[in-house]
Amino acid sequence: MVRYVDPETHPEGQEEADRRRTTPGERLARARERNAALTGAAAVEAAREVALRRLDARSCSRGELRQLILRRGFAPSVAEDVLDRLERVGLIDDTAYAAALVRDRFRSGKVGQAVAEELRRRDVGDGDIARAMAQVGRDDQYARAEALVAARLRSMRGIGRDAAFRRLTAMLARKGYPGDVCVSVVTEALNGRDAEDLA
Repeated sequence: MVRYVDPETHPEGQEEADRRRTTPGERLARARERNAALTGAAAVEAAREVALRRLDARSCSRGELRQLILRRGFAPSVAEDVLDRLERVGLIDDTAYAAALVRDRFRSGKVGQAVAEELRRRDVGDGDIARAMAQVGRDDQYARAEALVAARLRSMRGIGRDAAFRRLTAMLARKGYPGDVCVSVVTEALNGRDAEDLA
């Protein structure tokens, strides 16, 4: 059954009907226009709400939040004011954010350039990236690469040495491991596999 709401007597029903007919892009454009028209405390409060909603969903860098606020139509000065306030109360901390992201990616096997590039895409500064990347030393990378190769090698029975070498080194390279670590770890693992096969 279709329910008709007369816009003359129920204007809120017309707004709901209009909302259903518009696309998300049109709604975002209207929201940008409204946000751009805001000034003073109203603009700061609305931009702060945008930032807090995002931070409620996941942690973000200052740069990510700046881009989000600007995309929503707020003035750059409003964005900086909101971000400065959030930084003062500790809700934004790029150093801690970068360190946590590096630790998280390391647990999943990513290191080096792959992680540094992700941090750059998230608009984290070079100094914060360098400090965060220093958490994972070469020995840590080597040990993690060995574990990744050992796990993958178990599923590669019957694959020739050359093909296994290419696949394993490519896997490590995609995860950001330096070339010498890739070659060394994979060669060692394949030598161990060959020795087991001969035994």
